[in-house]
Amino acid sequence: MSEARSQSDRDLQDKVITYLVDATVRRSSAGLPLPPDQAQRASRFARFLARRYYRDRLARSFRYSRRFGASPEAFVDTPAFDAFLDDCVLGSLRAAETVGDLLVEHFRALPAPGPWWNDLLEYERLFFLQAATSENTSATEFPRPVPSARCRTFSWDLPNLLLRLKSAEPTGQELRREVTLLFSRTHLGRIYVVEVDEATTAVFHAADGRRSPAQIAATTALSAAVVQQVLRGLAQVGAVVASSKG
Repeated sequence: MSEARSQSDRDLQDKVITYLVDATVRRSSAGLPLPPDQAQRASRFARFLARRYYRDRLARSFRYSRRFGASPEAFVDTPAFDAFLDDCVLGSLRAAETVGDLLVEHFRALPAPGPWWNDLLEYERLFFLQAATSENTSATEFPRPVPSARCRTFSWDLPNLLLRLKSAEPTGQELRREVTLLFSRTHLGRIYVVEVDEATTAVFHAADGRRSPAQIAATTALSAAVVQQVLRGLAQVGAVVASSKG
């Protein structure tokens, strides 16, 4: 096969993939020039792919709220999800945020099984952002956060709360403790949820892609050595993209 032919085949494959994962392309003139009947079949298949993609990731991410009568998989068969499919870019952060927000809003209407309900739903929503986002992030001049990564402070001790929910143990006021958790996903797809200290939280928020490590150190009042160590740790768990300068 010639190089030109190989390149042409790859271009066609890319166009087909883009057509299937991006609803905006299917509605535009930039889409594949398909006859109406084939376009309808392709659209149905694309919607099937999206339902399966988000159903699997919702089931994986909202597994604790399921214990209280919530059904994350059923959400993909609701009118709200149908409307989302008309503007869905499969695997994008924006799509994951939309689905997560819609589902949390839906679940918050259910009777709360405990005062920690909203924290639990937020935990699962942030986990879902990692599971349902596949956008690549390239290195830039200065460290910056991976788009789906989040660092959030909760009012309840989520790690211990989840352990108790898993073992059906009581969840009392002794679990009310502020805890800051970092949610991230490596380029290989491994998801991390880790409790972080004040220094890590400060560096994560300061690494906005516009500050050098030295400027991050000045902003956070941390030593350059501590900032470099924290940045390396954040990069290892996929929370930030390391500087292109090394």
